[in-house]
Amino acid sequence: MTEWIIQIVQQLGYAGIFLMLVLARVLPPVPAETVIPLAGMGAASGEFNLLLVALAAGLGSAVGELVWYLPAHWMGRERFEAFLRRHGHWLTVRPEQVHRATEWFARRGGVAVLLCQPLPGLRTLISIPAGACGLRMPVFLAYSAVGSALWALVLATTGYLVRVGFPWVADLMVPGALLLFAGLLLAYVLRVVLHRRQTRLPGGG
Repeated sequence: MTEWIIQIVQQLGYAGIFLMLVLARVLPPVPAETVIPLAGMGAASGEFNLLLVALAAGLGSAVGELVWYLPAHWMGRERFEAFLRRHGHWLTVRPEQVHRATEWFARRGGVAVLLCQPLPGLRTLISIPAGACGLRMPVFLAYSAVGSALWALVLATTGYLVRVGFPWVADLMVPGALLLFAGLLLAYVLRVVLHRRQTRLPGGG
């Protein structure tokens, strides 16, 4: 399958990158992101532009995630909350927390969408509460596209550095970027948890 994906990108260029990222988000096991470092290598020889590779990948990823966002959006918050009340214990969500959680995600969930983009599986799953909790589609698309584009830029730059003779730098970029995203996501979750604890204290609002 990887060879087929590479052929599509070679034939269609940026449009191929866009289409493969759409496919990867609709069908998460599809290894479409393997082409991004290869496109970065192509940038070293002038075949691609790193920023355009990142842009095509970011837009493709955001469009692909709509496949998960839209059904949840049509399902609506009430049905989603009902689902969580029945099955939320598997996610350690108590019934009394459901409404607060959906209200929070509707207001601030865009940052979570952005920070989850480098994490396989989670970037797809995050689209479901984003849709069901009422995160507006333009906001969802913007955060999804920006997060995916930043991650794609890391992958493409890694390929570029390998081609121009700096593999030791490339070896550090992907794990370093993953640690950065994971650290930001953890800090964001901790901030949310602390904020919720403070609001529950007497006089905390």
